[in-house]
Amino acid sequence: MKGIFTILILVCFFISAAAKGGKQVEETASPTFGVTVERECGVVVIEKEVYHNATIELKAAELGDLFVEGVKVTVWDENGNKIYKKRFSKSFLYAYSDGSIYIARGNALTQVQVRKGSSGEWEAKIRAKGIY
Repeated sequence: MKGIFTILILVCFFISAAAKGGKQVEETASPTFGVTVERECGVVVIEKEVYHNATIELKAAELGDLFVEGVKVTVWDENGNKIYKKRFSKSFLYAYSDGSIYIARGNALTQVQVRKGSSGEWEAKIRAKGIY
């Protein structure tokens, strides 16, 4: 009886493993609060303007802060000159396990993407009205 029960459990395990193996599970992330992230990017695209070797800083507001909300984005060029500074109010910072970072308003509107490109360098894309 124990042998049949063991075989039944193994069959169920293999069926469930095969069913999960064919599907790709999308990773989800919760908003991150009170953190500052700085990345050196090979390419930064700001509203269709391209900058090379720039540094991007993303600063998320503390949860429950009454005076500051959203995420502040600052970009410096390779000489240390500030080329972009904006606060995305009512937006949240999402960080994923592969290192990519997104600033978005819920699930509908992504305003900033920072991720690794095909060459292995970090790439950033900023659009105030959203990336579609």
